[in-house]
This record gives sequence, structure tokens and C-alpha cells, in this order.
Amino acid sequence: MPSVAVSMDTDSMKRRKVTSEFVNHKAQSDRRQASRIFAPFRSLGYVTNEIPFSVSTLGQTFIVTTVVGNSFQIFDAGTLHILFVSTPQTSAPINAISTHFHFVYAIWGSTLGVFRRGRLQYSVESGSSSSLKRLLIFGDYACACSDEVVYVFRFNSPDKSVPPELYTSITLPPGAGGIVKLVHPHTYLNKIVVATTSYVLLFNIRTGKLVFQSKPFETLLTDVDVAPVLDTLGLAFSDGKIQAYDLRHDKVLWELSCRQKVTSISFRTDGNAHLAAGTADGDLYFYDLNRKRRVHILRDVHSGAHGGISCVSFLNGQPVFVTSGGDNSLKEYVFDPEITTSTTLVISPPRHLRSRGGHSQPSVSLFFTEESGHFLLSASLDRSLWRFSLRKDAQSHELSQREKGSANTRKAGLTSSLREKFPQITAMAYEDNRQGDWENIVTAHKDQAFARTWDGQRGIVGRWQLKTSDKGTVRSVAISFCGNFALIGSAHGSIDVFNLQSGIHRKRFRSHKKAITGVALDSLNRTVISCSLDSELHFHDFKTTAVKYNLHLPAPATSLLLHRSTDMLAVTMENCQILIIDSTTMRVVRELKGHSKPVTAFDFSTDGRWIVSASLDSTIRTWDLPTGTCIDAVKVDSIVTALRLSGNGEWLATAHEEGVGINLWTNRTLFKQVAFRQITDQEIDVVSMPTISGEGAGGLLEGAFGSDGSDVEDGDVGDSGAYVSPEQLNQKLLSLSLGPRNKYMTLVNLDIIKQRNKPKDAPKAPEQAPFFLTLTAKPAEKKEDAPSKARMKSGSSKFTEFRRKLIEGHAIGDYTEFVSYLRTLSPSVTDLEFRSLDALEIDKFAHFVCALTDHMEKRRDYELVQAWMSMFLKIHGDVIAENREITDLNEALTRWQEVEKNEKKRLDDLVGYCNGVVKFLRLD
Repeated sequence: MPSVAVSMDTDSMKRRKVTSEFVNHKAQSDRRQASRIFAPFRSLGYVTNEIPFSVSTLGQTFIVTTVVGNSFQIFDAGTLHILFVSTPQTSAPINAISTHFHFVYAIWGSTLGVFRRGRLQYSVESGSSSSLKRLLIFGDYACACSDEVVYVFRFNSPDKSVPPELYTSITLPPGAGGIVKLVHPHTYLNKIVVATTSYVLLFNIRTGKLVFQSKPFETLLTDVDVAPVLDTLGLAFSDGKIQAYDLRHDKVLWELSCRQKVTSISFRTDGNAHLAAGTADGDLYFYDLNRKRRVHILRDVHSGAHGGISCVSFLNGQPVFVTSGGDNSLKEYVFDPEITTSTTLVISPPRHLRSRGGHSQPSVSLFFTEESGHFLLSASLDRSLWRFSLRKDAQSHELSQREKGSANTRKAGLTSSLREKFPQITAMAYEDNRQGDWENIVTAHKDQAFARTWDGQRGIVGRWQLKTSDKGTVRSVAISFCGNFALIGSAHGSIDVFNLQSGIHRKRFRSHKKAITGVALDSLNRTVISCSLDSELHFHDFKTTAVKYNLHLPAPATSLLLHRSTDMLAVTMENCQILIIDSTTMRVVRELKGHSKPVTAFDFSTDGRWIVSASLDSTIRTWDLPTGTCIDAVKVDSIVTALRLSGNGEWLATAHEEGVGINLWTNRTLFKQVAFRQITDQEIDVVSMPTISGEGAGGLLEGAFGSDGSDVEDGDVGDSGAYVSPEQLNQKLLSLSLGPRNKYMTLVNLDIIKQRNKPKDAPKAPEQAPFFLTLTAKPAEKKEDAPSKARMKSGSSKFTEFRRKLIEGHAIGDYTEFVSYLRTLSPSVTDLEFRSLDALEIDKFAHFVCALTDHMEKRRDYELVQAWMSMFLKIHGDVIAENREITDLNEALTRWQEVEKNEKKRLDDLVGYCNGVVKFLRLD
């Protein structure tokens, strides 16, 4: 029997007994949270990876399920809106998925998992020593295979509420090759086709026998699909051949060729005999099977650098097909109705219907386009510029790179080629003050001597190409606060100023000898600040272009950032330091040291009090500028390539060297008070990364309010900002109790309070009781008050917690636990416990006096100890006076008298001294 794990989130789990064989997947999703300021929220920009997607129907709705690492996403095919994201994340990357109605089946490692509406219901272990790679679901069977073994699971319940059992396992014959795909031909009862790289094998899964084996193929088989015609399969090969194979008669019916490696094929099922074939170069071929000829080609549908088209599939009974690739994109196309003339049949090319996508390589630059943090601008190594929405993934889109009047006109049915894209973006500047009037985005590109402008509102490339005057490569860019000017820093050391409205060159600054790595213009357009690899920081007059001040840096500068509202300037250097410079006085005010490797990205907070920086040492540090200390530091699993804080301070966005998405972190200081202190390198811990489903953070508020799990010691500052005071700051100081003042006042005057609250008359029965009480009322029995000695004996007969802790404390010579317990008692209970000390047990009196004396010597709870002793003497003063000859009691009282006298004198001296100082200071 395979081992089964059932999710704790299902309703059925509430009625099932959890045994040791069940794995708690919720425990696997427990995440670390080491940062006091930033909590992981979720990742955005992920659509799919190279794993083939799965298409299914739910009523009249088609759904598409894509794999993203350790999770999968379910899209509505009609709108490509996300319906569900799986949770929890799997322990290993998902290798294959299959969808059937509400259920999604996924395999990872040697595990088969069953999900419903994105939530894991249960998982089953196959017992395989190697990873499962292919999956097929049909009827009551689930077939998962490794490279050479097929594991067949069988469901015993129609609603799939009970985990399946391992029915059988089938081992391929020697030399069959690795398994490419599993399919179930129509009308073939209890049979599956196992397509390997060299053969097509037909197995009966009930008996586990090999029914049929084809002849070996000349080239490697790459994909197989079931044709709408019975007994027919479509086979795709690595040399570009596509064959229609008759499974019953073991023969090839026809053959086509596209001269490229075919990675995926799909048959159209809406009555038109069409075949779609996706290639490793990213092209999509369409064939008319009636005429055995190619009808259309879509070029560069997906990036060939990422494996081309990983999957193409026609929707059942629809002229719509879906494609995906390793470039993190999902696309839908539709065939318009055919046009029939008297002589020919015109088949229109497929039309792009809708798509979802993101970066295919890590991002290198980030900008929040508005203060509320709705949209995030991201430039990536894949030569694309995207605008992501933090609220709705369907609003994310790529900025168009189609230049006006371009010679490369778009043809019908053809997608944009990667060769048409601009070179990789190396630097970017954004300003929203003039958005909608003219271009407000400027980008520098790799190995290009000019910068490009973009229209942020329309999402298209702008009109101007801003060329450097010295023909050097553009290294840095900036836009003025007013949005009128663009500053372009050259690799040869010059800075050019352009008017963004007209694109005309206005000024040139020439003072550096090496490449300009950073440039900025203050909010009043008075001073241009630039840094370079020549270790110089220059302040230029914007009107005259003259150098007003020159600051020599201890190392070459790598980047520069100006916080306009505070005029604070941050400069990163090759020696891993960050210098904070006041641009008004032109002086260094802070040196931030802590990173062990060069800084890759940094940003100011909105109020200018913090700087968040990331480095090649995989750490993210938060610096407090007023104190110049590092108040928060965490280590992440992948190096941060870009980061940005939103204008409202709510979000921190980070891009990493591994992964094509963007991680969002919430600022916990907006929801709770967080006290800060300097962080040392020994306290840096690896923090949990945001996930696609937001797992581990739970949500915005849960992530913000969640505790980091750190214990707060006495005298330390917790995340809530509350100082936890220790019991005693110093042994030389006299500490009062932290309890309310009325508590020890009640202890001292308890007898007066009892006398005042004593009823004057005994309760009397009503003279005329109601009839229903008269019938059942019984005369009250009169009880005489028991003697006080009897009450004392009855109380002393009970071995209470008070007496037990007192005896134990005397035995070990430490009364700390006894006094701590005594502090928790109410005045009435304290009075009862004191009266429970029997006069026949005089030794307990001595123990009690020793306990109070010991606590007085520790100089803690001064007024409370005095109240306890006063109450004790009031109750047992007469007994103590009659038994002064007892040695232990006499010694205990004598020692108490000495200690109390010394502490009282010391307290009087301190109070008198403080009173004198206060009076002296109040003199006019």
C-alpha cells in the first residue's frame, strides 16, 4: 500500500482520525519570518513555465491550468482571469498536471496529489525511487510514470473523496527508451498507450500485460496526441516529421514535415481537419489534413531561447487553441470562419485573441508609477518593459516597442519577433508629473549611444532618441522633477540635457574623466549632481553648467539616488559602503557600513528616514538615517537585482537573480508599533520568500500583524514597541511593586473594611411570603458561630499551596517562588492564608518572617512587603508575644528588624536628598 497524506484543510478531515501515516502539509508550509519591518506578501508576474498546461471543461466553461514551480494556477479560458492558485506549495517542483472537472491532479517527486479548487485534498506516495514525470487521468484510474515504470492508481469512490490505491505497476521492456507521454485512445477499454522515444506500446492496465509494440522509429519521438479518428494517433519527431499512425494495423497513414523539432501537436475537433504543431524555435505550423498541406505559420509565438512552444492544444469543439512556453506566457488564438468561393476554400490565418504573460528573465529595474502603489514598472534582461498591476493580474501589460513609421510592418496573423525588440535595458528613469502631456520614461540600453523615451500613459515607445554628444554608451539617465528635462550620462564622462517635449538638446556637462554611473537634478532645477567611476562627486550649476563643488569619494561610485523632499543624496561605492550626503551643505553626514559585497539596489523611504539596500551578499538591510545604524537585516535565498519602495510606504518590491517574478513585502510598521535597535551580523537570519499564492503570509493584515516568533526577554524591546521592564533595574536600587496601590492599602486596612461592610442585622424572611414560597419554604436552621480556635484548626488541616511553597522555599533556602505566588493572591485570600497558620506551628511563623526578610534584602516590592508584615502582626501579634522565648522565631524577628531599619533609613536619606535638590532647582 502506498502512503497517503490528507490535507488538514478539507471538510472531510474534520471527520477522520489522523494517524501517524498522514502527513500534515500545513506544517510543511510553515515559513520563517525574521524581519521586524517587512513581511512576505506574494509574488506577481508568474504565468507558466515549461511544463505543459492542462485544459478541461466545467459546464460550458473551459479552464486552463498552468504550472509555476511548486504551485499551479487555474485560468478561465474565456477571459484568462485567475480563478485559483494552489495551496500549499508542494515540497518539490511539479512535473505534470491533469485536470478533470473540479479536480486537479499533480505529481512532484514520487508523490501524486489531488487538489480541489486549488486546495490539496490528499497525496499518495508511489514508492518510486525516481521522480515521476508524466501523468494520465481517465475513468477511475490515475497513471503516473517515471522514465521506465508506470504506476497505476485506482479510485474506489466516484467523488474522489477517498485516496486512491496503488493498483499495479508496469515496467517497460528493456531497450524501450524513456517515456515521452501517456495517452488513452478512444474506445480502448482499460488500455493506455505508452509513447517512448523509440516505440509506441499498448498496455492493458488491469492485467499489466503488453498488448502491442510498434516497430522502432528512426528518429526520436517527441510528442503524441489522440486523433479524432478511431485507432489513429498523431506522432511528432525531433527531425520535424509529423505522422498519422494507425494503431490497429501498425502503419503510417500519412506524413508531414516542418523541418524543425516538433515539441507539441494538437488536432482540431470542431469539424475542421486541421493540425497544429509547435516547434522548439517558437514557431507554430498549421496543416489542412484533407489536402495534406501547410496552410499557415505563426513565427516566434514563444521564445526559442526558452524551449519554444512547450504545449499547444485546441479547445474541444472550438476553433480556439491555447499555447504556452518556457518564456512565461500563455496565449489564445482563434480561427475565423472559412470563406468558400466557387473555386477555392479560403482559410483565414489564426487571430490573436488574448494572452497573459510576464518577464522570461529576471528584472533589473523597478519603479512604482503612482503613490498608491497600484502599478509597478519593470525592465528585464529579456529586453522587455512591463507594467504590472498589484491589484489585478489581468491589468498587467507589456509596453509596445513598435516605433512609429517602422519599416517592419506587422503582417496579419504574425506576432512580434524577438529580433524587433530593443536591446536590454540597463538604466531607467520615471517621472509622473507630465504623464499624458509627453513622454515621461527614459531608458538606457545595452551598447547603445542614445536613450529612448516612452509614453507611460499609452504604454508605447516614445518619439525621441536622445543621443550622447560624445558618442559614448549611455550609462545613466534621470528626469527632472518638473518632467521637462532628461539627463543622459555617457560612458565617456559627459552629461547631456534634453527637452522631453521637443526632444531638443539643451545643455552639456563635461567634468568627469570616466563613465557617469549616476546623475540627478534637484527639485528646483538648480543643481545637477553626478558621480563617476573616477571617484568624484560633482555639483553643477544647472544654468551655467559650471562645477560648484567637487567631493572626492573614497572609492569609485556605482550609483546615485536623490531624495528630493529632504535633499539627501545616497551614493553607493565599490567598497560596499553607502554615503549619505546633504546636497545643500555638500557634506557627508552618514557612512553606512555593513554589506560585505557591492550594493546591487537601494531606495529611500517616502519620509527619507530609511534606506533599504540589497547586496551581492544576499542580504536586505534597512538603515535608519537619523542614527546611522542598521535597524533590520535579513538574508534571502537569491541575490536581489532591483528593489523599490512604494510612495505610500506600504510595499517593498524586490526582483531576484533567480525567478522571473517580482516579490512583494508589506511594511509592518504601518499596522503596529515596531521598536528598533541596531542589528548585528550574528542576528541576520534567512527570511521566507513570498509565494505565488501568498502562502505563509496569509494576507496583508496577517503578514503585517504576524509575530516573528522571537521571544522577548525582560528589559528587551518587543516588535510591538512596548518596553518589558525587568523586576529590578539594579540591585542597588529600591524597587516598588508594579501592582495597583489599592491592593496593599486594602491589606493594611482589611479589618476596617470588613467591619464597615459587616451587615447590621441578620437577613429576615418576608412577613408575607408569596403563596408559591410559603408552600415550599423551610424554617432556617440556626447555627451557632464556631469558636475561633475551631476555625483555626479546620483551616490548618488543609495543606494549601501557600503552605507547600513556604515549606519548600525554607528547605532550599530560596523563597522566590513563594513570594511570586503570594503576589498573585487577592487581599481576602491573603488574609485567609495568614489566618490558616496555626498557633501550634510556631516554626511556620519563623519561616514566613524569613521569607519577607529575604525579599526585603533583595530590595524588591518594598511597600508590599511592609503591608504583608503589618497584616501578619495584626493577626498573630498576641501569639508571637507569648512565644518570644522560641529561638528560631526570635532570631527571625530580630533579623527582620535590622534589615527593615536599614532600608528605611536608606530610603529616608534618598528621599530627603532628592527633595533638597528639587527645592534648590525651584528657587528663582
